[in-house]
Amino acid sequence: MKKALFFVLLISSLASQESPNGSTISGYVLDSESGEGLPGANVILSGTLMGTATNFDGYFVITEVPSGSYELKISFMGFEPLIQTVNLRSGERFRQNFELTPQTVELQEVVVTEERMERKVNIQASRVKLNLRQMKGVPQIGEADLFRALHALPGVLTETEFSTGLIIRGGNSDQNLILLDGITVYNPSHLGGFFSNFILDAVKEADLLKGGFNAEYGGRLSAVLNVRSREGNRKKFEGKASVSLISAQATLEGPAGEKGAWLVSGRRTYFDKVFQGTELYFPYYFYDVQGHIFQDITKNDRISLSWYTGRDDLFWEDFLLEGRWENKTVSLNYRKLFSETLVSHWVLAKSRFDILFGLGGGSGINEVDYIDDFTFRSDWTWFASQEAQFRFGTEVKGLDFQYSASYLDSAIFMSQQSPVEAAIYAKMKWWPSAVFMLEPGLRVGYYDNHPEKWYFDPRLGIKYLLTEDRYLNFSLGLYHQFMETIQDDFYPKIMDAWFAVDYSVTPASAVQVTAGYEEYFGAAWRVQVEAYYKTMNNMLTFVESRSTVDEMISDESLADLVDEGDGYAYGAELFLHKEIGRLNGWVAYAHSISRKQFGGKEYYTNWDRRHVFNILGNYRISRKWDANLKWTYQTGQPYTPILGYFIEVLPGDPEPFYRPIPGGRNSFRYEPFHRLDVGIVRHFKLFGTPGEFFIQVVNAYWQKNIFRYIYQWGNTNNGIDDDGDELIDEDDEGTPKRLRINGLPILPTIGVSFAF
Repeated sequence: MKKALFFVLLISSLASQESPNGSTISGYVLDSESGEGLPGANVILSGTLMGTATNFDGYFVITEVPSGSYELKISFMGFEPLIQTVNLRSGERFRQNFELTPQTVELQEVVVTEERMERKVNIQASRVKLNLRQMKGVPQIGEADLFRALHALPGVLTETEFSTGLIIRGGNSDQNLILLDGITVYNPSHLGGFFSNFILDAVKEADLLKGGFNAEYGGRLSAVLNVRSREGNRKKFEGKASVSLISAQATLEGPAGEKGAWLVSGRRTYFDKVFQGTELYFPYYFYDVQGHIFQDITKNDRISLSWYTGRDDLFWEDFLLEGRWENKTVSLNYRKLFSETLVSHWVLAKSRFDILFGLGGGSGINEVDYIDDFTFRSDWTWFASQEAQFRFGTEVKGLDFQYSASYLDSAIFMSQQSPVEAAIYAKMKWWPSAVFMLEPGLRVGYYDNHPEKWYFDPRLGIKYLLTEDRYLNFSLGLYHQFMETIQDDFYPKIMDAWFAVDYSVTPASAVQVTAGYEEYFGAAWRVQVEAYYKTMNNMLTFVESRSTVDEMISDESLADLVDEGDGYAYGAELFLHKEIGRLNGWVAYAHSISRKQFGGKEYYTNWDRRHVFNILGNYRISRKWDANLKWTYQTGQPYTPILGYFIEVLPGDPEPFYRPIPGGRNSFRYEPFHRLDVGIVRHFKLFGTPGEFFIQVVNAYWQKNIFRYIYQWGNTNNGIDDDGDELIDEDDEGTPKRLRINGLPILPTIGVSFAF
């Protein structure tokens, strides 16, 4: 502990010393209307090669600036550019906050065409940032949703039409690290998958790293989604409310004293209220409440609190079916500037996810699961010079897992573990020349619930500037994962329970390699081409090995419940994106392969899609009308055919059971999937209050996409024509019949929103 304190004091001392090579310019870039920081704003000194981009707080620093007079230019998409003259004396530390004024939509074609510093100073491989405007421009079911916007990106899939789970480059959904203001969210979607947990009006930006992420992130194999809350309006009180056929939501925000702000957003569905007493009644609802509050203690110190709570509630008394899923997160954040060049972030957070599922009452099938996560994290950034930046930190997680399943008042399986997971990391951004950037990193992980407690994950990122507008990106990394959901390749669960790796199985690991090319055309267009390859080892996979009369599963170790499987995935992606203008959106194509090796056999995973094509477009028809569309085409999903069946007769039961004989795992494919979603928005003012009326149609041309095949068994002694041939109780009526279940039908929705 003393050594760590000495190291922090040493770095602070070095960073606080005046630069021997010149002065520094630093500050925050803010939205003039709300006072919120603008991440990714471009800051350059005109006529020089010096410049940078703001971090996720809106903070920037330019070091080693010679004395003299400079024209400082600051630009950010959707805002008027700012130009200010700065006169520097030798060794001066110039610090100021800069406010940018939002542009009207009609003027967003007219932007500063200076170099985009953010794309030059960051490794961009496999990275996509979406702001609120882009996320709301996707046609949705009822209301805009973050995950459904992400599904239009290359390399990102959903498990089914009825899910928002993220399948990224062939990895299972549990291989993605989902963060909200620094705290892990373990179940980021609601029942049925039509909504993710995040309320868009409370979201500032979503930063998706589809692969190749560096040492500051760990504990997952595939991808990172970092969602950051809006800070709230520190200048005035305002609100927004909306209602659709499915849900209602409201967001309120305003100043918190002279140096802070707050924001609270809430949402509830009303399936359980609207159709009560009708044949369409479905006794289910969910709600979300998301909030953020901060206070600037001094110009160098900020403390903030973020929280989220969400719950799905289902109780169907006729079937004795009960289900509750609940997320709760809270995080306390402290930001400290020790100097212009040394910034630290501290997080103390708690996240809990609970599952309760019951069928048949107290003596039926019951499952109670939870994961409890208490996290401490500290991150440091040192802007050592114009050619070198360092980021380092530590993270400690105290975890508690429980999985309990029972039937007829008897336990089937019980697991409870309390591991500790920790890590230290360091990475460096280094510019050996003006056209070449290296980003080496190392993450050292500790996990106390396995005999091999230490894990070393090296990471490397490389960027090469062919010209001012053309770049090559490369990343390579080793990754480990110590908590997983159990994959069931034959019978996927509706809700996944999390398990901690124990001594009997090996932590999952992956190696990722990514190479990419990107080019920018003016201020509006960019094209990104990437190829990737990754291996995935030791994925926990469930295989039913009990006989029909077995009741218990051994719960001495995870190895009693699961086996380990390996896999690999590779592919190539094309992304053409127009970010601004009356017409904006993107065209995305992905060619991908995802395979699994298990039980001595190799097969396509459920997530394999050979070809995926997405078109997303938004068009400003006039000041009053917007239109948007999304069209998707995908190669059919693999599935396992049923080749036949056998009859099983149990002692004392005269009724035979028909058991299927499956073919090769995922040896067949469903027909290709395609769907068109469209929407139109009418902007208006009512008594001076701005509002929007929207109409959206999901699956506009009513494509009957297949969801899955099921097999229905009839009965030879029930007096019903089970096979539809107008004959009753034939000998063959007990045999299984294949039925097709389609996905979403055409779904029109309407809604209205008001700002006040």
